[in-house]
Amino acid sequence: MMKKILIPIDGSELADKALNLALDLAQKYKAEVEILHVIPPLSIKLTPYPVMGESHVLPPQWVNAYYKQAREESGKMLSEVMKLAQSKAEDLKITSKLGDGRPSDVIVAEAEDEDYDLIVMGSRGLGGIKGLILGSVSNQVVHESKIPVLIVK
Repeated sequence: MMKKILIPIDGSELADKALNLALDLAQKYKAEVEILHVIPPLSIKLTPYPVMGESHVLPPQWVNAYYKQAREESGKMLSEVMKLAQSKAEDLKITSKLGDGRPSDVIVAEAEDEDYDLIVMGSRGLGGIKGLILGSVSNQVVHESKIPVLIVK
């Protein structure tokens, strides 16, 4: 029996497709839904040493401003997605959550900690060498999750 579905979103078209499919499944099974967006950490390597005449150390004010803006924009996106989801599935319990950290880690932890039965998410469609080197959040979730993951293409 499927009682709880986790839907990680990133604002992409594939995330929208995953949301629609997950809502259809949730309606069929009368499952609760949580929409999750994760703000990833900065991927800039910080070093106190100048590289080619420039320092890559970010002042704390800039870092704080980045995360503040990211939370505001992510909150707006989640709010819009929640309105859309609630209009499509008025009879379902739908919640949203904003997380911080490595997306795949946050998604897997949320799914396990809150006893979700299924994760439904979009695939970024990385392939070939790029996919091998970079990996993708969906690929990492599939390999790290102990619960079923449905990837939407």
